[in-house]
Amino acid sequence: MVLPQQRDFYDYWRSKCVGGMLPSRADIDPSDICVQLPMVTITEREVASSISANHRYLFRLAGTGFWRFYGDEIQGQYVDQLPIGCRADYWRRVLDMVIDQRRPFHGVTKPNTPIGSHMAQFWVRLPLSEDGVTVSSILGFDHICALESVIEPLAKAQKVYA
Repeated sequence: MVLPQQRDFYDYWRSKCVGGMLPSRADIDPSDICVQLPMVTITEREVASSISANHRYLFRLAGTGFWRFYGDEIQGQYVDQLPIGCRADYWRRVLDMVIDQRRPFHGVTKPNTPIGSHMAQFWVRLPLSEDGVTVSSILGFDHICALESVIEPLAKAQKVYA
């Protein structure tokens, strides 16, 4: 993971994995992650009604920080209803992998929101389970920052001086 914020969130989730079992939603205590809460989501997959249809993902919970990013409340909305264009397919693939492989995923993307074209979205998605095995929901954390604040330090770090 690239950012300490991602690592901290992952480490918290990992501390809730006991005996090789995935943590449940009830294991996640909001008071433990109060700093991250504005950018936390819990997403659930709605099973497709037909074999040819794609799964849909519903935001059961979304922190208040997303309001600023999307210009609207996203809690109660499906990923494919957000103003992100082709990024909905990207997120569906990411969320499918978390559920199908029953493991965390993380990454960075350039969001496609009306106000996010100059931003970098660092994300982590973590499986939650009510029985410890079957993924029932996905805990997410996003850190959004200006793209230039990421590119310049990375470029400097990759320079070699002789």
